[in-house]
Amino acid sequence: MNKFIPVVFWMRAISCLGIVMIHSISITLSNNPNLVKNEWPTYLQVYLMFATPMFVFITEFLTAYKYGDTLKEGFFKKRLIILGIPYVLFNIFWTFSKYDSANFVEFINNFMHVSIRGYSVTYFIVIIFQFYILHYLFAKYLKNIKALPIIIGSIILTSIYWSIRLRFPAPDNMFGQLVWGKEGQTIFLGWLTYFLLGYYIGKNYTAFKNSVQKYTVPIISLLVFSIIFVYYIHTSGFNSAIGSKRIDTPIYTTSIILVFFLLSSWFTYVPKFILFISNFSFSIYLMHLIFLNKMTMLSEIVYLDILYKFIVAVCLSVAVSYLFNLSKYGKYFVGNVNSLTHYELHKYRNTNNSTNNTLDSVGSSSI
Repeated sequence: MNKFIPVVFWMRAISCLGIVMIHSISITLSNNPNLVKNEWPTYLQVYLMFATPMFVFITEFLTAYKYGDTLKEGFFKKRLIILGIPYVLFNIFWTFSKYDSANFVEFINNFMHVSIRGYSVTYFIVIIFQFYILHYLFAKYLKNIKALPIIIGSIILTSIYWSIRLRFPAPDNMFGQLVWGKEGQTIFLGWLTYFLLGYYIGKNYTAFKNSVQKYTVPIISLLVFSIIFVYYIHTSGFNSAIGSKRIDTPIYTTSIILVFFLLSSWFTYVPKFILFISNFSFSIYLMHLIFLNKMTMLSEIVYLDILYKFIVAVCLSVAVSYLFNLSKYGKYFVGNVNSLTHYELHKYRNTNNSTNNTLDSVGSSSI
């Protein structure tokens, strides 16, 4: 019997919507230069910065849960098709829409600028493939290392990595250009915490799920601490930039992920809307900026303008991805749309509840 992990739908949907909200706020604020910095939209952005890290965390979580330490034959080929082709085609489109290339050589340079150097929203796919490679190379060794020390160490290491890029000038060499440049935002060192969290929770999901409630107080305490820490880092000016590449994001995102799992240990229901957004999340992530970048200001009332951009971007992304996926080739242009229905999901939920089992498998993902 096919089963599903309810929390994955919640994580994917909230992450996806959070990303659209962050960018909707950015577009609105760019049209409101007189808006005082650190007004509520900026704080909302800062506290939504877990979105992309949690989105890529899901990838390793599901990979570790489904495959353990050994990836099956054909794993990379399948991912190159369902992720790699949309990555290339979307970046070709992005290059045409963002740059006026005078010739083919200039187009290739612009394409490399967008796709390899991380100047498009598709940078998260680069991180995902690094996670696949890390899993392939190191999972067999990680299984022999205790989870807590290495995860704590990774939070420190990842925070130091972002701090170095923020506080120290770039060396005048190739290393400096790579790490301090835009490419440095996609190097796995800045995302290592989410890979390790995904690996250890995914590989040991059953035990983790059964024991997570025992750690309610530490998890909530970590959340409270990280919220205060983010506020301090942002308001002190130490790291006031908006983005998921902040020194406070690793510990904050870790706390958010743990809270999601804690809540899911009590509540397993997935509403239709959450499942719907989860099914379209990959396409929404890819396309929303196309529409946001074309939007002008609807209202001088900030929250109305943000809400307008947010709703329109989500709706247009869903509509376009739905139309493209009517063709069997559409998924290669805008990403695959999962077809799981609410009835199918909760049929298995009710079946498992009747046998006193928890929903605990990976039917929730196509990535």
